[in-house]
Amino acid sequence: MTSYQIHHLNFLKIAYNNLIKCEPFTNEEISEDDEVFILSLKKLIEAFEAGNDKAYTAGEEVLERAFRMYPGLAHLIARDLLWFFGGSCLHNMADEEIEKFQRLDELRFKAEENNEEFDYLNTRASVFGQN
Repeated sequence: MTSYQIHHLNFLKIAYNNLIKCEPFTNEEISEDDEVFILSLKKLIEAFEAGNDKAYTAGEEVLERAFRMYPGLAHLIARDLLWFFGGSCLHNMADEEIEKFQRLDELRFKAEENNEEFDYLNTRASVFGQN
């Protein structure tokens, strides 16, 4: 697993850990839809850890469902995951945000081409003006 993938696996784990601390997932009884969703997120993490290629397709579906079913909790999911899984997830991103992630990818690819170490988090902070 690449460091880039590890960052996104960590983003998934953080999202899961944040979501399970919020309603409706903290309710004594949760609906079947909520249970299916949170279990699908957990299975996505497990598939991603196992290196299962189906995790990429599943990731797009799980994140799209998260934004549709739980818009009030969407802020608990790293925007990086929308870019990482792509496809229909990109509809939840502004054009300016997409351009920044494209720039971040370009910098990552350039570093890889030159066999240079790529510091995802610091480069991301720089691209997004957060340092």
